[in-house]
Amino acid sequence: MASITEAELTRALERTLVIHGKMPTEQARPTARMVLGYFGAEGTVLDNKLSSDDRDRFYQLEEEGLLSSEEEDATVSRGKTWRIHYWLLKKTRIRDVGQGGDAPATDEAESVYRSIGEAAWQRDGSKPRKA
Repeated sequence: MASITEAELTRALERTLVIHGKMPTEQARPTARMVLGYFGAEGTVLDNKLSSDDRDRFYQLEEEGLLSSEEEDATVSRGKTWRIHYWLLKKTRIRDVGQGGDAPATDEAESVYRSIGEAAWQRDGSKPRKA
């Protein structure tokens, strides 16, 4: 899949973090530039390359479904195991959001809670009150 451009990621940030009030508009382009600076032409980046502030921003992007993180165990000398954490750029999701596709996905727990009727939340068995 072709690399994500700065413009594509900026639009995706504007349609997720900016719209939800989690990032000011003027931070979308610098954030896109920072993220792409880590990834370059690659689809993954090692977590230990990130600064603390940049890692926090990556977690925000993960919450919006634009990045994901994974880990794997690697055996090194003398049988020691190292856990390697890395980040993946979700190119398809970024393009979908950037082109005005689906709204950010709701998590499974949220959709379950929304599907439960008001009557189920009443403790005394009475009918729900009208607001």
